[in-house]
Amino acid sequence: MALRGTLKDFGIADIFQLIGHQGKTGTLKVHHRDQEVTVLFHTGNVVRAESSTRQKRELLGSMLVRAEVVREEQLTAALETQKKTLKRLGDILVSSGALDHKTLRTFARLQTTETIYRLFLWDGGSYEFAQAEVVVFEDTDPIRSENLLMEGFRQVDEWPVIRRRISGYGIKFEKLEDLDALTASAAAHPAPAAGGGDDLGLDAAFGDLGGGSSGGDPRLKNVGQNERIVYHLITPDRDVQKIIDLSRLGEFETCKALVTLIDAAIVAPLAEVAHKPSADAMVGGIHAPHRSTWALAVTRVAITSALVVAALWGAWALGLSPTAYLQQLRPSQILGYTQVDLQSELARAQLGRIRRALAVYRAEAGAYPETLNQLVTAGLLRRRDLRYPWQQPYYYQRRDATYDLLRPLY
Repeated sequence: MALRGTLKDFGIADIFQLIGHQGKTGTLKVHHRDQEVTVLFHTGNVVRAESSTRQKRELLGSMLVRAEVVREEQLTAALETQKKTLKRLGDILVSSGALDHKTLRTFARLQTTETIYRLFLWDGGSYEFAQAEVVVFEDTDPIRSENLLMEGFRQVDEWPVIRRRISGYGIKFEKLEDLDALTASAAAHPAPAAGGGDDLGLDAAFGDLGGGSSGGDPRLKNVGQNERIVYHLITPDRDVQKIIDLSRLGEFETCKALVTLIDAAIVAPLAEVAHKPSADAMVGGIHAPHRSTWALAVTRVAITSALVVAALWGAWALGLSPTAYLQQLRPSQILGYTQVDLQSELARAQLGRIRRALAVYRAEAGAYPETLNQLVTAGLLRRRDLRYPWQQPYYYQRRDATYDLLRPLY
């Protein structure tokens, strides 16, 4: 059974959710301009993602070298062996002792997730899913489609703020504080408990390592394991790209950790911030198209309500394509491929997107906007988002430190 169409009618989020809920096994191919990504599913979980236009730096071997896990000469020898034996590169590196299974699994998963998250940047294209047998290697960690969607949505929401603080891959940093000393001091002088107790122990001092507590120093409130990893990778000669390469956290988590450390005044960008990013830097949040692309992705996410997915899921189970099912509905039943009786549910999801955009605007400007149009000007939303799925715009009124936001009457 094949599922095909365009991303304008049925977005990436919808496709992943449908395949995940159905527990399907097969291959999803997504095309956009000269790009093609193939995602392999097994019982609804993602096992691999491959890009036909993957740059050299995004290949597994290159990732391992840049992360200083294997040496260049080890990779060269493994590639020569691969030409002769046609074995997988990772298996060759493991058998030669250059790599262990756990590290291979970590980088294979990272390569897959980074490829998929970039799909959220696409502003168009087509897709085709075909059920077929998929080979699952022993070192593969299947990833739940729902987890990828939740993380993708989170990145869509948080990238705008991160990109404003980290404007390029070439930026380098200096350490303003000794994070280990701050942690030790917080452990020795924990903050008093709310009930009057004073024994919070090490859990209070170690932030996210023990649950996210700030201990005795409020600067450690948001400092967790990722921030500690990134902090210890910072040296005067390492830029953002090199820290991403070494962290094994992925681009988003590394950049988010850097922003947290900057906000806590633990590190700061070096004065000479006019470094040029590496010419072959990976495409991602920092070098993504204008923020309107992210806003477009957010809009698509809004139409993935559970009821829409359930309706299309049922259509698929009956042997209909989602587009064919929607086209069979009476005109009075649909509004732009959305059933009228689902407008309230879609509006509820869209209101959540607008509220998040308002929160981002306030964090950056220090106050809520006078009108919702300012969110469009700031690149946080598209003009269509201010009324979707209605014909009339949402009601908005700023009030001192808060605001009123309501759906239109009709």
